This record gives sequence, structure tokens and C-alpha cells, in this order.
Amino acid sequence: MISGIMEINGQKIAKESIYRMFQRGQCDRDTSIFTDGPLSLGICVSKVPTLGTKLVFNKGKTLVIAFEGNIFNSQSVKDDAEFFLRSYERLGEDCVDQLNGSFAFAIWDKRKEKLILGRDRLGIESLYYFWDGKRLVFASSVKSILGVIPSKEINFDALHRYLLFNYNPGQDTFFKNINKIRPGHLLILENKNLFTKRYWYLSFSNLGEKNEDEYCEELLNLLRDSVKIRVDSAQQSGAFISGGMDSSSVVGLMSSVIDQTIRTFSFRCLGKSYDESNYARIVSQYYKTDHHEVTFNPEDVASIEEIVEHMDEPFCDIGIEVASYILGRLAEGKVNYVLTGDGGDELFAGHPVYIADRVANSFEKMPQFLKNSIIEGFQFLPDTDKKKNFLVKAKRFSYNYNFSRELLSNRWRIYYNSNELREICTEELLNIFEETNNPYKCVLEYNQEADGRDYLSRSLYGDYNTVVGFYLRRIALIRAFGIEGRFPMLDHRLIEFAATIPSKLKIKGFSDSKYILKKTMTGILPDEIVFRKDKLGHSVPMKNWMRDLEVVKKMMRDVLSEEAIKRRGYFNFQAVEQMIKQHLSKTHNHSHRLWALMVLELWLRKNFD
Repeated sequence: MISGIMEINGQKIAKESIYRMFQRGQCDRDTSIFTDGPLSLGICVSKVPTLGTKLVFNKGKTLVIAFEGNIFNSQSVKDDAEFFLRSYERLGEDCVDQLNGSFAFAIWDKRKEKLILGRDRLGIESLYYFWDGKRLVFASSVKSILGVIPSKEINFDALHRYLLFNYNPGQDTFFKNINKIRPGHLLILENKNLFTKRYWYLSFSNLGEKNEDEYCEELLNLLRDSVKIRVDSAQQSGAFISGGMDSSSVVGLMSSVIDQTIRTFSFRCLGKSYDESNYARIVSQYYKTDHHEVTFNPEDVASIEEIVEHMDEPFCDIGIEVASYILGRLAEGKVNYVLTGDGGDELFAGHPVYIADRVANSFEKMPQFLKNSIIEGFQFLPDTDKKKNFLVKAKRFSYNYNFSRELLSNRWRIYYNSNELREICTEELLNIFEETNNPYKCVLEYNQEADGRDYLSRSLYGDYNTVVGFYLRRIALIRAFGIEGRFPMLDHRLIEFAATIPSKLKIKGFSDSKYILKKTMTGILPDEIVFRKDKLGHSVPMKNWMRDLEVVKKMMRDVLSEEAIKRRGYFNFQAVEQMIKQHLSKTHNHSHRLWALMVLELWLRKNFD
């Protein structure tokens, strides 16, 4: 973990003030203090499980670097922090352009009196900061910053976005005046001024002119190398597999570049239309992995109370965060790191929302009176116990269709319209929301940066700036068990190449998603994986558990009790109770909303009560 304080105007930093940064995190400390004229800087580094987190100096001690993470193209230099130091000495801050990895860093350049903070291109490693014009506090954990700032207040802008999206897609945090450094950016303090500098931009404007076979050949070479550089034969290697194309491709390519037996891990939820574990077993048997499977039982839902302690901000993925946590627990002691398929849906347009965009485009051509009738009628459809079928998709489509097209794919990920928020929120909270920024502003700004020539390309750009970070948060939970996640499909070379592949090769025809990946991996993966049509996405039957199983219903009632809701003062208990009743009666599926409220309440208890 990296933590530090930069004071301006000669305010001396005592070591004790740095130490306090770790009181809440309970970390070991390695501290360096630099007092230099009008500036003083203190940096702490503590060990993060599986990651090399270090302080390194140049010979004259005019340069100090705190580094956390991995650089995968530094095989000639075993110490990533040393490699980074040498790169900075040669290239200055432009050295980040040469790095392929997951990292966060702080550089104090005494000669230039410049402090530089930065994150990797996709934001795999976290880095937060607080700035009041005189003091800059930074850390890879929000809790470390809370230990030294004057007070903590909730940021209602972030709360507003959380209710809409089930996470905060902005670069601010739930704590007022604590922000994230944006992925692919540097934060620089120079001449008492703090400013950001972008070092990576993902362009979709330079489409290639290759034929399908040429795209497949280059894609396969990049996939292989992205996997290869992330495999370390000196450590025990593992992988998470669901039986889908992305994780199966990672395991298949991993098996060809590593001598040891790969340990694979998967969870299963019993119940028709939710259990995909047989596909994970097919992959394991095909590549002869040492497979470990854990059943996600309703009783495991209670783990969310423990999980929120590891969240810098609340986020919820309808139980998948719990599934990631129990997978980490299963893998503890068996592997040092795991490779996952995260990022594949953005590379090859695999999310169902991209198909929803195509349906919406065709739907637009209908007469208005007919569209209105269909939208209104679908809203009265009852919910079912299944994960996906026509009724579920139709009802979801009709709900989200009326949100702005400018939101691109995030239009389909919103859980409240303005009228529903008015019903559930107290008058006090609504008044605060009305004073804050447009909750969609950050998403719209990401989308406006996109230079793609078509709707899908612009959506993919927006998703790299929003939902990719969301999915990375759940994988970060496995660090509680000393396991590192590595993401071959978030290799920036692969992402940049995929951005040149025409959209028509990502979704073939109307709905054949991930077409180019399937063609590339045909003959490498088992046919049962490449040609399967029933992919659900690793899912949890939370909506059914909330309705049918007493252990989950009791937890929901306890966390969202009248006493708890009224004590918090944010929501109307009658509206929450109405959602619970509608969900139990299968009138509406409110599982995402209810789970989000539960996670929020538990997180607020841990962080603000």
C-alpha cells in the first residue's frame, strides 16, 4: 500500500502523522520523510499481499519512487520498482508510455520540486487523493487518507449515482473531497499547483482493412502474449473460469505457455438457468487443470457484512461480489495469483446491452403509438424465477428504453427513474440531490470523449471508463486472501488492436456477439464452449433467494428494517416496504434495488456510524 502527505509552506511532517495513516488499515510501515525548504513530503509503503510495494531511491537520493503493482514487460529486471526508477531516469514522466502492467506510483523529483502520482491505463490499481490547496494526501486505500484529514463527510453526488447504477462511476468518492486519480492519467503537483495530465487515450477511429483471417491471426498472437507475460512459473498459477468464452480462452492459452498444472476455480449456484458449472468442468477436463468448485449457498449471503469492510466505496453486483469473495477463500493457500477473463466483453462486444442497443435501433422505426403500447404493456408482465427468458428481457428493455440514448450502453444499467427516486428518497435527501450535479454528467462526459464511428464503438469506449472499473472492484476482494488478480484481456496492446476491428466482426448479423473471438478460438477451445448458445454470465439466483429462502429474507428484513431505515434518514420506509412486497409477490423484480440498499446500509454502518 502507498500512502503519503505533501505539505506546502514549510509545514513539517512528523513521522507520527504518517503512522496515523495506517492506524485504521493496521499495516506494517516503511516510512521516509523529506523536508526541503517550503516543501515537506512523507511517504509510507506497506506490503500488500502478492504485490511488490516498495520505496526506491536513485544514488543521490534526489529521486524517490513509491511503487505498487506489476510491470509485465520488465522481465530483464526482476524488481518492478527498480525498472520503473530506471525508466523515469531515462524518459521522465513519459516513461509510463513504455509500461505494460497494473500499477500505482508516487514520484518525488527533488531536482524539479515535482510530485507525480499515477495509475495504469485501466485503473487496475487504485490511487486516491485529498487536496485543500496546502496539503496533498494520497493513498491506495481511502481508509489511509481518512486517518489524517480533518473530518469525513458523505458525498451525496456519489450516493445519487450509486442509487442509479449500483456503484459510483465518477472519479470522486463517497467521501467529500477525496477523489480517484483517473486511469491513464497523472496527477502532478508543481509550483504549488495541482493538475492532471492524460497519458493514454483509446481511439476507435482507426479501423483496419484486414480480412477476417488476418484479424484472427493477429488477435491470437496478441492474446497468447498477453497471457504469457502475466504467467510466472516461479509461483503457483491459477485461473477463475465460468465456462464462457473469455475465461475459457485465458485458460486454454495459459495451458500452452506454462509447465505446471493450472489450478482452476469456479462457483456454482444450484437451480435451472443459473448453474453453468458443467461448462467450467468441460474446460478443466479438456486442459487437465486441477479444478476446484465451490457451491454458493444462500447462507453465504451473510458474508456481505464482512465483505463491505474491504470496500473503499459501496458497490453491488447482485451477489457476484459475494461469489468472488468465496472463490478467493477457496483459492487461499493454493495459488499466488489468478488470471481471469475480465475485459473480454468490452474487447468483443459480449455484454447483452450491446444487443439491446440493436433492438432499440430497430424499435425506433416503429410508429410512436405502437411503441408506446408495447412499452406500457411490457411493464405489466409478471417476473419469473428464471435468469433470462423473453419475459425478463422484454420487461427490462421496456423499462430502460426511455432513458437517454446519449448514455449509450449505460442507458440499460439504470435502476431508478426520477419519479421512483422521489418516492423512495426522503424530502431532505431529494433537496440535497437537487443541489448537486446532474448524476449522469460523468457518464455523458466519458461518452463525449469517444471518437468511434458507430454507436457500438462509442459504447465500448464509455464502458472502458465505467463498468470495467466496476468489475475490477469485485476481483480486488480476493486480495483479502493474499491472492492477486491478473487480467490478460486488459492488456492495453490487445485493447488498442481490438479498437481497430470493425464492429461488424464483433457482433455478426443481429445478435452473434463475440464473433471474431469465437472464430479465433475455434479449434483451440472445445466446441461445446465456442458454439454454446445459452451463456448466462456467472450469476446468482438472488431474486429467488430473496423470495423463497428464510435465511436471505430474514437478513433483508433485518438490514432494511423500519428502525434502520428511519435512523439513516435517507429513504422512506413505506416505499422500501412496498418494493419488498412487490418483489415477494413477483409483481416486479426489485432484487437489484433491494440488494443495493442492503449493501449501502451495511457499508454506511462500517464507515460512518
